[in-house]
Amino acid sequence: MSVNPIKALPRGESLSYCCSWASQNFVAKRRMLGKGAVAADFFGALGSKLARAELNEELIFGKGGFAEQFPEVRKDLFFVLDDGWDVPYSIDPDCEIHMFGSLEIDTERFPSLQGTPAERLKQMNKMLRARGWRGLGLWIAPQVQGERYDDPDLDYPKHEAYWRERILWCKHADVRYWKVDWGKHSGKVEYRKMMTDLGHELFPELTIEHACCLIPVNGSPLEGLIRYENFAKLERICKICDYSDAFRSYDVTDDMLSATTTMDRLSTLLEVSKGIVNCEDELYMGAALGCAVGIMRSAYGSNLYHMCTRLDEVTAAIRWQRIAPPFAGGPLLRSEWILTDRCYFRPEDTWFKDIHGKTVEQAAPAVIARNTPLPTVEGDETVPFVIASQNPSGAYSLAAIRRRIAFDRTTPPCVTCFAGVSEQIGVFGSFASVTLRFDRPVKAVVAQSLIRGDARKLPVEEIVRGNEVCLSGALLAQFDTTCDNSENAVMLTVSFADQNGTGMEQ
Repeated sequence: MSVNPIKALPRGESLSYCCSWASQNFVAKRRMLGKGAVAADFFGALGSKLARAELNEELIFGKGGFAEQFPEVRKDLFFVLDDGWDVPYSIDPDCEIHMFGSLEIDTERFPSLQGTPAERLKQMNKMLRARGWRGLGLWIAPQVQGERYDDPDLDYPKHEAYWRERILWCKHADVRYWKVDWGKHSGKVEYRKMMTDLGHELFPELTIEHACCLIPVNGSPLEGLIRYENFAKLERICKICDYSDAFRSYDVTDDMLSATTTMDRLSTLLEVSKGIVNCEDELYMGAALGCAVGIMRSAYGSNLYHMCTRLDEVTAAIRWQRIAPPFAGGPLLRSEWILTDRCYFRPEDTWFKDIHGKTVEQAAPAVIARNTPLPTVEGDETVPFVIASQNPSGAYSLAAIRRRIAFDRTTPPCVTCFAGVSEQIGVFGSFASVTLRFDRPVKAVVAQSLIRGDARKLPVEEIVRGNEVCLSGALLAQFDTTCDNSENAVMLTVSFADQNGTGMEQ
Protein backbone atom coordinates (compact mmCIF):
# COMPACT_ATOMS: atom_id res chain seq x y z
CA MET A 1 0.00 0.00 0.00
CA SER A 2 1.43 3.37 -0.99
CA VAL A 3 1.07 6.51 1.15
CA ASN A 4 1.83 9.97 -0.10
CA PRO A 5 4.37 11.71 2.11
CA ILE A 6 2.92 14.84 3.67
CA LYS A 7 5.12 17.14 1.59
CA ALA A 8 3.49 15.76 -1.55
CA LEU A 9 -0.11 16.33 -0.48
CA PRO A 10 -2.01 18.67 -2.79
CA ARG A 11 -2.55 22.31 -1.98
CA GLY A 12 -5.81 22.99 -0.19
CA GLU A 13 -8.39 25.59 -1.05
CA SER A 14 -9.67 26.31 2.46
CA LEU A 15 -10.60 29.76 3.74
CA SER A 16 -8.01 29.76 6.52
CA TYR A 17 -5.62 32.64 6.99
CA CYS A 18 -2.77 33.99 9.05
CA CYS A 19 -3.43 37.34 10.70
CA SER A 20 -0.86 40.06 11.48
CA TRP A 21 -2.50 41.12 14.77
CA ALA A 22 -0.50 38.80 17.04
CA SER A 23 2.81 40.03 15.64
CA GLN A 24 1.68 43.65 15.87
CA ASN A 25 0.91 43.17 19.55
CA PHE A 26 4.10 41.37 20.44
CA VAL A 27 6.35 43.87 18.67
CA ALA A 28 4.49 46.71 20.41
CA LYS A 29 4.96 45.10 23.81
CA ARG A 30 8.63 44.37 23.24
CA ARG A 31 9.25 47.93 22.13
CA MET A 32 7.28 49.60 24.92
CA LEU A 33 8.59 47.43 27.76
CA GLY A 34 12.05 48.52 26.72
CA LYS A 35 10.90 52.08 27.37
CA GLY A 36 9.55 51.35 30.86
CA ALA A 37 5.94 50.47 30.00
CA VAL A 38 3.83 48.41 32.42
CA ALA A 39 1.03 45.89 31.88
CA ALA A 40 -1.69 48.55 32.13
CA ASP A 41 -0.32 50.19 29.00
CA PHE A 42 -1.56 47.24 26.95
CA PHE A 43 -5.16 47.03 28.19
CA GLY A 44 -8.10 47.55 25.86
CA ALA A 45 -8.09 50.44 23.40
CA LEU A 46 -4.67 51.67 24.49
CA GLY A 47 -3.11 48.31 23.70
CA SER A 48 -4.85 48.25 20.33
CA LYS A 49 -3.48 51.69 19.54
CA LEU A 50 0.06 50.50 20.30
CA ALA A 51 -0.40 47.38 18.15
CA ARG A 52 -1.90 49.40 15.29
CA ALA A 53 1.21 51.59 15.26
CA GLU A 54 3.47 48.61 14.52
CA LEU A 55 1.87 47.50 11.24
CA ASN A 56 4.20 48.49 8.43
CA GLU A 57 6.45 47.23 5.67
CA GLU A 58 9.29 46.34 8.02
CA LEU A 59 7.12 44.11 10.20
CA ILE A 60 5.77 42.22 7.20
CA PHE A 61 8.62 42.16 4.69
CA GLY A 62 11.76 43.00 6.69
CA LYS A 63 14.45 40.45 7.49
CA GLY A 64 12.82 37.74 9.57
CA GLY A 65 9.46 39.46 9.04
CA PHE A 66 6.03 37.96 9.43
CA ALA A 67 5.76 37.10 5.72
CA GLU A 68 8.64 34.62 6.09
CA GLN A 69 6.81 32.40 8.56
CA PHE A 70 5.18 28.98 8.13
CA PRO A 71 7.00 27.97 4.92
CA GLU A 72 5.49 24.46 5.08
CA VAL A 73 1.90 25.65 4.74
CA ARG A 74 1.73 29.32 3.77
CA LYS A 75 0.78 28.46 0.20
CA ASP A 76 -2.54 27.34 1.70
CA LEU A 77 -3.12 30.53 3.69
CA PHE A 78 -4.31 34.03 2.99
CA PHE A 79 -2.15 36.65 4.68
CA VAL A 80 -4.53 39.11 6.38
CA LEU A 81 -3.35 42.64 7.13
CA ASP A 82 -5.17 43.44 10.33
CA ASP A 83 -6.32 46.69 11.95
CA GLY A 84 -4.12 49.63 10.99
CA TRP A 85 -3.07 48.94 7.41
CA ASP A 86 -5.21 51.71 5.83
CA VAL A 87 -4.92 54.52 8.40
CA PRO A 88 -2.06 56.87 9.31
CA TYR A 89 0.03 56.28 12.41
CA SER A 90 -1.24 57.44 15.85
CA ILE A 91 -4.94 57.20 15.00
CA ASP A 92 -7.31 56.96 17.98
CA PRO A 93 -10.59 55.28 16.94
CA ASP A 94 -12.45 56.67 19.95
CA CYS A 95 -12.23 60.17 18.50
CA GLU A 96 -11.05 59.54 14.93
CA ILE A 97 -13.25 56.72 13.69
CA HIS A 98 -13.83 58.77 10.54
CA MET A 99 -10.29 57.87 9.43
CA PHE A 100 -11.15 54.18 9.03
CA GLY A 101 -12.67 52.41 6.05
CA SER A 102 -10.67 53.86 3.15
CA LEU A 103 -9.21 50.55 1.89
CA GLU A 104 -6.21 52.56 0.70
CA ILE A 105 -2.86 51.15 1.77
CA ASP A 106 -1.16 53.85 3.82
CA THR A 107 1.96 54.93 1.93
CA GLU A 108 3.82 56.00 5.07
CA ARG A 109 3.49 52.50 6.46
CA PHE A 110 4.24 50.86 3.10
CA PRO A 111 6.44 53.33 1.21
CA SER A 112 7.45 50.97 -1.60
CA LEU A 113 3.83 50.71 -2.80
CA GLN A 114 2.90 53.46 -5.23
CA GLY A 115 0.14 54.40 -7.66
CA THR A 116 -3.63 54.25 -7.35
CA PRO A 117 -5.29 52.44 -4.42
CA ALA A 118 -6.00 49.44 -6.68
CA GLU A 119 -2.41 49.37 -7.93
CA ARG A 120 -1.02 49.48 -4.38
CA LEU A 121 -3.23 46.56 -3.40
CA LYS A 122 -2.06 44.63 -6.45
CA GLN A 123 1.58 45.28 -5.61
CA MET A 124 1.08 44.09 -2.02
CA ASN A 125 -0.67 40.94 -3.22
CA LYS A 126 2.14 40.23 -5.68
CA MET A 127 4.77 40.65 -2.95
CA LEU A 128 3.00 38.18 -0.66
CA ARG A 129 2.47 35.62 -3.41
CA ALA A 130 6.14 35.91 -4.35
CA ARG A 131 6.92 34.80 -0.78
CA GLY A 132 4.69 31.78 -1.17
CA TRP A 133 1.39 32.92 0.38
CA ARG A 134 -1.95 32.14 -1.20
CA GLY A 135 -2.71 35.85 -1.37
CA LEU A 136 -3.58 39.06 0.44
CA GLY A 137 -6.53 39.42 2.81
CA LEU A 138 -7.73 42.66 4.37
CA TRP A 139 -9.17 43.75 7.71
CA ILE A 140 -12.18 45.92 6.81
CA ALA A 141 -14.09 48.52 8.82
CA PRO A 142 -17.77 48.50 7.71
CA GLN A 143 -18.19 52.22 7.12
CA VAL A 144 -17.43 54.97 4.65
CA GLN A 145 -14.27 56.89 5.43
CA GLY A 146 -15.25 60.24 6.92
CA GLU A 147 -18.21 58.97 8.95
CA ARG A 148 -18.44 59.69 12.66
CA TYR A 149 -20.48 57.93 15.32
CA ASP A 150 -22.88 60.86 15.67
CA ASP A 151 -23.48 61.30 11.92
CA PRO A 152 -27.09 60.91 10.66
CA ASP A 153 -28.53 57.67 9.31
CA LEU A 154 -27.33 56.01 6.14
CA ASP A 155 -27.53 57.23 2.60
CA TYR A 156 -27.45 53.74 1.05
CA PRO A 157 -26.93 54.78 -2.58
CA LYS A 158 -23.80 56.67 -1.52
CA HIS A 159 -22.55 53.68 0.46
CA GLU A 160 -23.26 51.21 -2.33
CA ALA A 161 -21.27 53.32 -4.78
CA TYR A 162 -18.43 53.53 -2.27
CA TRP A 163 -18.24 49.76 -1.77
CA ARG A 164 -18.67 49.02 -5.47
CA GLU A 165 -15.54 51.02 -6.14
CA ARG A 166 -13.54 49.22 -3.44
CA ILE A 167 -14.69 45.77 -4.48
CA LEU A 168 -13.55 46.59 -8.01
CA TRP A 169 -10.19 47.71 -6.61
CA CYS A 170 -9.85 44.28 -5.02
CA LYS A 171 -10.96 42.57 -8.21
CA HIS A 172 -8.21 44.42 -10.10
CA ALA A 173 -5.69 43.41 -7.41
CA ASP A 174 -7.12 39.86 -7.08
CA VAL A 175 -7.55 40.32 -3.32
CA ARG A 176 -9.90 37.49 -2.40
CA TYR A 177 -10.52 37.77 1.35
CA TRP A 178 -12.13 40.44 3.54
CA LYS A 179 -12.26 40.19 7.33
CA VAL A 180 -15.08 42.63 8.14
CA ASP A 181 -14.77 43.65 11.79
CA TRP A 182 -15.68 46.68 13.91
CA GLY A 183 -16.76 50.07 12.58
CA LYS A 184 -19.67 52.50 12.64
CA HIS A 185 -22.03 49.97 11.00
CA SER A 186 -20.61 46.77 12.46
CA GLY A 187 -23.87 45.99 14.26
CA LYS A 188 -26.14 46.61 11.27
CA VAL A 189 -27.30 43.36 9.68
CA GLU A 190 -28.49 45.01 6.45
CA TYR A 191 -25.25 46.96 6.00
CA ARG A 192 -23.15 43.84 6.15
CA LYS A 193 -25.56 42.11 3.77
CA MET A 194 -25.26 45.01 1.32
CA MET A 195 -21.47 44.57 1.29
CA THR A 196 -21.83 40.82 0.77
CA ASP A 197 -24.38 41.16 -2.03
CA LEU A 198 -22.14 43.62 -3.87
CA GLY A 199 -19.20 41.26 -3.51
CA HIS A 200 -21.21 38.38 -4.97
CA GLU A 201 -22.32 40.57 -7.86
CA LEU A 202 -19.02 42.24 -8.77
CA PHE A 203 -16.33 39.78 -7.66
CA PRO A 204 -17.69 36.30 -6.83
CA GLU A 205 -14.20 35.04 -5.98
CA LEU A 206 -14.08 37.45 -3.01
CA THR A 207 -14.89 35.82 0.34
CA ILE A 208 -16.41 38.28 2.81
CA GLU A 209 -16.13 37.15 6.40
CA HIS A 210 -18.42 38.71 8.99
CA ALA A 211 -18.61 38.61 12.78
CA CYS A 212 -20.72 39.94 15.61
CA CYS A 213 -18.44 42.11 17.75
CA LEU A 214 -18.47 40.73 21.31
CA ILE A 215 -16.50 40.86 24.52
CA PRO A 216 -14.08 37.90 24.76
CA VAL A 217 -16.21 35.85 27.18
CA ASN A 218 -19.71 34.45 26.79
CA GLY A 219 -21.77 36.64 29.09
CA SER A 220 -21.18 39.64 31.32
CA PRO A 221 -18.41 39.35 33.93
CA LEU A 222 -20.93 40.66 36.48
CA GLU A 223 -23.67 38.16 35.66
CA GLY A 224 -21.89 34.86 36.25
CA LEU A 225 -22.13 31.92 33.90
CA ILE A 226 -24.00 32.65 30.67
CA ARG A 227 -24.04 30.37 27.64
CA TYR A 228 -23.52 31.69 24.12
CA GLU A 229 -26.91 30.35 23.03
CA ASN A 230 -28.53 32.75 25.53
CA PHE A 231 -26.87 35.88 24.15
CA ALA A 232 -29.12 38.86 23.58
CA LYS A 233 -27.30 39.28 20.26
CA LEU A 234 -28.07 35.75 19.09
CA GLU A 235 -30.91 36.86 16.79
CA ARG A 236 -28.55 39.29 15.05
CA ILE A 237 -25.87 36.62 14.82
CA CYS A 238 -28.29 34.21 13.15
CA LYS A 239 -29.29 36.82 10.58
CA ILE A 240 -25.67 37.59 9.69
CA CYS A 241 -24.83 33.87 9.53
CA ASP A 242 -27.65 33.44 7.04
CA TYR A 243 -25.74 35.23 4.25
CA SER A 244 -22.08 35.20 5.32
CA ASP A 245 -19.51 33.45 3.15
CA ALA A 246 -17.62 32.95 6.41
CA PHE A 247 -18.51 33.87 9.98
CA ARG A 248 -15.88 34.36 12.69
CA SER A 249 -16.49 33.23 16.27
CA TYR A 250 -14.61 36.34 17.45
CA ASP A 251 -12.20 37.36 20.21
CA VAL A 252 -11.51 35.25 23.30
CA THR A 253 -9.36 35.55 26.42
CA ASP A 254 -6.06 34.45 24.95
CA ASP A 255 -5.09 30.97 26.18
CA MET A 256 -6.92 31.04 29.52
CA LEU A 257 -10.53 30.13 28.68
CA SER A 258 -10.32 30.33 24.92
CA ALA A 259 -11.08 26.65 24.27
CA THR A 260 -14.20 26.66 26.45
CA THR A 261 -15.51 29.97 25.12
CA THR A 262 -14.94 28.98 21.50
CA MET A 263 -16.32 25.46 21.94
CA ASP A 264 -19.56 26.92 23.27
CA ARG A 265 -19.79 29.41 20.41
CA LEU A 266 -19.23 26.70 17.81
CA SER A 267 -21.93 24.54 19.36
CA THR A 268 -24.38 27.21 18.18
CA LEU A 269 -22.67 28.73 15.14
CA LEU A 270 -22.20 25.42 13.34
CA GLU A 271 -25.92 24.83 13.63
CA VAL A 272 -27.08 28.24 12.32
CA SER A 273 -24.38 29.20 9.79
CA LYS A 274 -24.99 28.61 6.10
CA GLY A 275 -21.37 29.40 5.25
CA ILE A 276 -17.99 28.44 6.69
CA VAL A 277 -17.36 29.11 10.38
CA ASN A 278 -13.95 30.50 11.37
CA CYS A 279 -12.86 29.64 14.93
CA GLU A 280 -9.78 31.90 14.94
CA ASP A 281 -6.73 30.48 16.73
CA GLU A 282 -8.27 27.26 18.08
CA LEU A 283 -6.43 25.39 15.37
CA TYR A 284 -7.10 21.76 16.26
CA MET A 285 -10.72 22.60 17.00
CA GLY A 286 -10.99 24.02 13.51
CA ALA A 287 -9.13 21.13 11.87
CA ALA A 288 -11.32 18.50 13.53
CA LEU A 289 -14.68 20.29 13.17
CA GLY A 290 -14.31 21.42 9.56
CA CYS A 291 -13.91 25.10 10.43
CA ALA A 292 -11.58 27.65 8.89
CA VAL A 293 -8.97 29.15 11.22
CA GLY A 294 -7.55 32.63 11.65
CA ILE A 295 -4.03 32.04 12.96
CA MET A 296 -3.11 34.47 15.74
CA ARG A 297 0.33 33.22 16.66
CA SER A 298 3.78 33.70 15.21
CA ALA A 299 7.46 33.32 15.94
CA TYR A 300 7.25 36.75 17.56
CA GLY A 301 4.76 35.48 20.16
CA SER A 302 1.11 34.53 20.36
CA ASN A 303 -0.19 37.75 21.87
CA LEU A 304 0.52 40.30 24.57
CA TYR A 305 0.48 37.93 27.48
CA HIS A 306 1.58 34.44 26.48
CA MET A 307 4.63 33.66 24.40
CA CYS A 308 3.65 31.20 21.72
CA THR A 309 5.69 28.06 21.31
CA ARG A 310 2.88 25.99 19.73
CA LEU A 311 3.80 26.77 16.15
CA ASP A 312 3.84 23.14 15.01
CA GLU A 313 0.06 23.11 15.46
CA VAL A 314 -0.17 25.51 12.53
CA THR A 315 1.62 23.03 10.28
CA ALA A 316 -0.49 20.08 11.44
CA ALA A 317 -3.87 21.81 11.22
CA ILE A 318 -3.33 23.32 7.79
CA ARG A 319 -1.88 20.11 6.35
CA TRP A 320 -4.94 18.23 7.54
CA GLN A 321 -7.20 20.81 5.90
CA ARG A 322 -5.75 19.74 2.55
CA ILE A 323 -7.44 16.40 3.17
CA ALA A 324 -10.42 17.57 5.24
CA PRO A 325 -11.13 21.18 4.19
CA PRO A 326 -13.56 23.46 6.04
CA PHE A 327 -17.16 22.82 5.04
CA ALA A 328 -20.61 24.30 5.55
CA GLY A 329 -23.80 22.57 6.67
CA GLY A 330 -24.40 19.07 7.88
CA PRO A 331 -26.05 17.83 11.07
CA LEU A 332 -24.53 18.86 14.40
CA LEU A 333 -24.75 16.79 17.58
CA ARG A 334 -23.94 18.08 21.07
CA SER A 335 -23.68 16.10 24.28
CA GLU A 336 -25.91 16.88 27.23
CA TRP A 337 -22.77 16.59 29.34
CA ILE A 338 -21.53 20.15 29.99
CA LEU A 339 -18.03 21.00 31.17
CA THR A 340 -17.46 24.21 33.14
CA ASP A 341 -14.13 25.99 33.50
CA ARG A 342 -13.30 28.75 35.96
CA CYS A 343 -10.37 31.12 35.86
CA TYR A 344 -9.23 34.02 38.02
CA PHE A 345 -7.76 36.78 35.87
CA ARG A 346 -4.88 38.93 37.00
CA PRO A 347 -4.08 42.12 35.07
CA GLU A 348 -1.12 40.43 33.40
CA ASP A 349 -3.34 37.62 32.11
CA THR A 350 -5.53 39.47 29.63
CA TRP A 351 -6.03 42.71 27.74
CA PHE A 352 -9.73 42.71 28.73
CA LYS A 353 -9.62 44.80 31.91
CA ASP A 354 -13.29 44.25 32.82
CA ILE A 355 -12.38 40.81 34.21
CA HIS A 356 -9.23 41.78 36.08
CA GLY A 357 -9.52 40.57 39.66
CA LYS A 358 -12.53 38.40 38.84
CA THR A 359 -13.21 34.68 38.55
CA VAL A 360 -14.92 33.98 35.24
CA GLU A 361 -16.92 30.84 34.41
CA GLN A 362 -17.39 29.47 30.91
CA ALA A 363 -19.17 26.26 29.93
CA ALA A 364 -19.60 24.18 26.77
CA PRO A 365 -20.77 20.74 25.64
CA ALA A 366 -18.19 18.09 26.46
CA VAL A 367 -18.57 16.43 23.04
CA ILE A 368 -19.54 17.83 19.61
CA ALA A 369 -19.82 15.94 16.32
CA ARG A 370 -20.61 16.97 12.73
CA ASN A 371 -21.91 14.55 10.11
CA THR A 372 -21.16 11.62 12.41
CA PRO A 373 -22.42 10.07 15.65
CA LEU A 374 -21.15 11.48 18.94
CA PRO A 375 -18.02 9.68 20.14
CA THR A 376 -18.31 7.80 23.41
CA VAL A 377 -16.03 9.41 26.00
CA GLU A 378 -14.94 7.75 29.23
CA GLY A 379 -13.65 9.99 31.96
CA ASP A 380 -14.57 12.48 34.66
CA GLU A 381 -14.89 16.26 34.78
CA THR A 382 -11.18 16.66 34.00
CA VAL A 383 -11.37 15.23 30.48
CA PRO A 384 -10.72 17.54 27.52
CA PHE A 385 -13.40 18.54 25.06
CA VAL A 386 -13.80 15.85 22.41
CA ILE A 387 -14.86 16.68 18.86
CA ALA A 388 -15.31 14.65 15.70
CA SER A 389 -16.49 15.17 12.14
CA GLN A 390 -17.03 13.28 8.92
CA ASN A 391 -15.79 15.54 6.15
CA PRO A 392 -17.55 15.63 2.75
CA SER A 393 -14.16 14.56 1.35
CA GLY A 394 -14.57 11.26 3.21
CA ALA A 395 -11.91 11.96 5.84
CA TYR A 396 -12.70 11.52 9.54
CA SER A 397 -11.34 13.84 12.24
CA LEU A 398 -11.07 13.36 15.99
CA ALA A 399 -9.59 15.75 18.54
CA ALA A 400 -9.15 16.13 22.28
CA ILE A 401 -8.98 19.85 23.07
CA ARG A 402 -7.16 20.62 26.28
CA ARG A 403 -8.74 22.91 28.84
CA ARG A 404 -7.35 25.11 31.57
CA ILE A 405 -8.35 23.55 34.90
CA ALA A 406 -6.48 25.33 37.69
CA PHE A 407 -3.63 25.62 35.16
CA ASP A 408 -3.19 21.83 35.06
CA ARG A 409 -3.49 19.67 31.99
CA THR A 410 -6.67 17.73 31.43
CA THR A 411 -6.87 13.95 31.86
CA PRO A 412 -6.56 12.04 28.55
CA PRO A 413 -9.85 10.24 27.79
CA CYS A 414 -10.75 6.85 26.38
CA VAL A 415 -12.75 7.50 23.21
CA THR A 416 -14.72 5.21 20.92
CA CYS A 417 -16.06 6.55 17.62
CA PHE A 418 -17.61 5.38 14.37
CA ALA A 419 -15.57 6.23 11.25
CA GLY A 420 -17.66 4.44 8.62
CA VAL A 421 -15.48 3.67 5.62
CA SER A 422 -13.08 6.60 6.02
CA GLU A 423 -9.66 5.76 4.67
CA GLN A 424 -7.95 8.81 6.17
CA ILE A 425 -8.25 9.68 9.85
CA GLY A 426 -6.80 12.72 11.61
CA VAL A 427 -6.25 12.37 15.37
CA PHE A 428 -5.35 15.49 17.35
CA GLY A 429 -4.38 15.80 21.01
CA SER A 430 -3.72 13.34 23.81
CA PHE A 431 -5.84 10.25 24.49
CA ALA A 432 -5.66 7.33 26.89
CA SER A 433 -7.00 5.23 24.01
CA VAL A 434 -8.87 5.59 20.72
CA THR A 435 -11.12 2.90 19.28
CA LEU A 436 -12.21 3.41 15.68
CA ARG A 437 -15.13 1.37 14.39
CA PHE A 438 -15.62 0.87 10.65
CA ASP A 439 -18.24 -0.63 8.36
CA ARG A 440 -15.81 -3.20 6.98
CA PRO A 441 -12.93 -5.36 8.20
CA VAL A 442 -9.62 -3.52 8.35
CA LYS A 443 -6.64 -4.87 6.41
CA ALA A 444 -3.85 -2.43 7.26
CA VAL A 445 -3.17 0.89 9.00
CA VAL A 446 -0.35 3.31 8.22
CA ALA A 447 0.40 6.19 10.61
CA GLN A 448 2.36 9.39 10.16
CA SER A 449 2.82 12.57 12.15
CA LEU A 450 1.16 15.58 10.52
CA ILE A 451 4.15 17.66 11.59
CA ARG A 452 7.29 15.74 10.57
CA GLY A 453 8.55 12.19 10.23
CA ASP A 454 8.11 9.15 8.03
CA ALA A 455 5.00 7.03 7.65
CA ARG A 456 5.07 3.47 8.95
CA LYS A 457 2.72 0.52 9.08
CA LEU A 458 1.20 -0.31 12.45
CA PRO A 459 1.20 -3.91 13.76
CA VAL A 460 -2.15 -5.25 12.55
CA GLU A 461 -2.09 -8.22 14.89
CA GLU A 462 -1.90 -5.85 17.88
CA ILE A 463 -4.39 -3.14 16.93
CA VAL A 464 -6.98 -4.61 14.52
CA ARG A 465 -9.98 -6.62 15.69
CA GLY A 466 -12.16 -7.20 12.66
CA ASN A 467 -13.94 -3.89 12.04
CA GLU A 468 -12.16 -2.11 14.88
CA VAL A 469 -8.81 -0.39 15.24
CA CYS A 470 -7.72 0.01 18.87
CA LEU A 471 -4.93 2.52 19.50
CA SER A 472 -3.35 3.11 22.88
CA GLY A 473 -2.26 6.54 23.98
CA ALA A 474 1.30 5.25 24.14
CA LEU A 475 1.17 4.16 20.49
CA LEU A 476 -0.19 7.50 19.34
CA ALA A 477 2.47 9.28 21.41
CA GLN A 478 5.17 7.55 19.34
CA PHE A 479 4.21 9.91 16.51
CA ASP A 480 4.52 13.05 18.62
CA THR A 481 7.29 14.83 16.71
CA THR A 482 6.67 18.39 17.87
CA CYS A 483 9.63 20.61 18.69
CA ASP A 484 7.59 22.94 20.92
CA ASN A 485 4.60 22.60 23.23
CA SER A 486 2.20 21.67 20.44
CA GLU A 487 -0.27 18.87 20.94
CA ASN A 488 0.21 15.67 18.97
CA ALA A 489 -1.31 15.28 15.49
CA VAL A 490 -1.39 11.96 13.63
CA MET A 491 -2.72 10.95 10.21
CA LEU A 492 -3.91 7.36 9.80
CA THR A 493 -4.40 5.78 6.38
CA VAL A 494 -6.67 2.73 6.56
CA SER A 495 -7.17 0.03 3.93
CA PHE A 496 -10.01 -2.44 4.10
CA ALA A 497 -10.34 -6.13 3.31
CA ASP A 498 -12.70 -7.11 0.53
CA GLN A 499 -16.19 -8.38 1.29
CA ASN A 500 -14.84 -11.87 2.06
CA GLY A 501 -12.31 -10.50 4.49
CA THR A 502 -9.35 -11.37 2.29
CA GLY A 503 -7.25 -9.17 0.10
CA MET A 504 -7.20 -5.40 -0.11
CA GLU A 505 -9.72 -3.15 -1.84
CA GLN A 506 -8.19 -1.07 -4.57
